[in-house]
Amino acid sequence: MLGHRKFDPSVLQGKRVLDIGCGRQKLPGSIGADYHPHPGVDVVCDLNGGLPFGNESMDVVFANQVLEHITRLEHLIYEVHRILRPGGMLVAHTPYFRSAWAHIDPSHVRSFTLSTLDYFVRGTYCYDYYRFAETAYSAKAVYLDTDYPSGLMRAFFSRLAIRRPFQFENSVLSFAFPFEQITYVLTK
Repeated sequence: MLGHRKFDPSVLQGKRVLDIGCGRQKLPGSIGADYHPHPGVDVVCDLNGGLPFGNESMDVVFANQVLEHITRLEHLIYEVHRILRPGGMLVAHTPYFRSAWAHIDPSHVRSFTLSTLDYFVRGTYCYDYYRFAETAYSAKAVYLDTDYPSGLMRAFFSRLAIRRPFQFENSVLSFAFPFEQITYVLTK
């Protein structure tokens, strides 16, 4: 059966990983940073402020269901860029804007589309015409619904959405087949 693309978490193994907004479920083997001093949190910090880590000190910054809570998203994305080593990755899971999960939590301050993080990636339309700063990631990969089993319908619609994000998201297709989660991988 033809499957849809899934993010491979094994790429995180053997890397220095910072799990931002880790809460009570820190990624095993990572350094956990959160606003609240939950058990397992290694560094307490406000993600809307600066990250208390040195320049180019991390291989990966992992954000699982965190970015939708951040009021100063641009600032955090640039802070992550600052602490990533060259070739380092930001791996972020967020609810897809059509999903009920994007709107059910009253602490969410934004929704995410396939192109939301393009403002930070060199060579994308949003970066080329609307960027906030000259700092940029070099590449972006997007995965849809990586926690769900592959199937023919999921494979078809995820490939269609990723190849033609504006057409898919601005059509009835995104209502007929809404995804629940986006995974972005931005490479420095």
